[in-house]
Amino acid sequence: MSSLPSTSAARAHSVARRAGAAVATAAVALGLAIVPGVAAADPGSSEAAAPVAAPRGAIAVVEGATQFAVTPQALERLKQHDLRLVRLDAKGQTREAVPAGVPLRLDVTSGVVTNVDGRIGGRVLYEDRGLAVVNTKTRQVARLAEFESDLTRNAVLATVNQSDTIAIGRAPSQRISRETLDVAARQVRLTAPVRLSGHAAERLNRTTGTDAFERGEILARVTSQFNLDEEQDVRAALGLDKDFNTVEKSQSTRQEAQQRPGRAADEMATEENVKKAFPDAAG
Repeated sequence: MSSLPSTSAARAHSVARRAGAAVATAAVALGLAIVPGVAAADPGSSEAAAPVAAPRGAIAVVEGATQFAVTPQALERLKQHDLRLVRLDAKGQTREAVPAGVPLRLDVTSGVVTNVDGRIGGRVLYEDRGLAVVNTKTRQVARLAEFESDLTRNAVLATVNQSDTIAIGRAPSQRISRETLDVAARQVRLTAPVRLSGHAAERLNRTTGTDAFERGEILARVTSQFNLDEEQDVRAALGLDKDFNTVEKSQSTRQEAQQRPGRAADEMATEENVKKAFPDAAG
């Protein structure tokens, strides 16, 4: 299959995107109210959210990745409409088809995580790779690239055919908790389904010449791990209580100690005696 055309306009668009992201990242880090790119870049979308309030705190994302696992149902639906998903490399060249059960991994290039009223917020940018939706009969193609995660608005953003940026899908909001933030490991871990937005469904149908995409369908399940800046105090940066995660950490430490081999025989015997004395507490 052919590769994406390399034009000065496309390069200018990519440079402008990175420059805009750098300004937005700096603004978030300073605690300023910003309007992330989806509303400005996609004025025709009726789903553009209102500007967000200034976050309580922010911390830089230094590395990490997000994996997009397209659901088997979505792949089957595309197949019924003679569509298939193909990977794009950093140069926009089409690669192998996306097999069922194999997620698309995008490595983080930069970003910030914020605390927005106790929920995960921020913005994360990824390497310049993506997906192409190819109509195998008409050869019409929708190229999705320059992915971003707008954590504040719970949206996955991407450009379509090197044009404007739109919200491809939306995921549920996630609270800051022991499941989403590990202070000791300095990691944010998120897992959520992404539902196709109405604007994206209309755009993809028009670009591919089909009616394969429907608003609200679960397009993919995403799993993200963001590693946070080691120079910043996680709790202080995000405005969290000083004892946040310490209880969970101590519980985890005890569980790990119990699982380590070589425990003393009397310690193991004591544990067995407790289980016998309090059988209802074994779970």
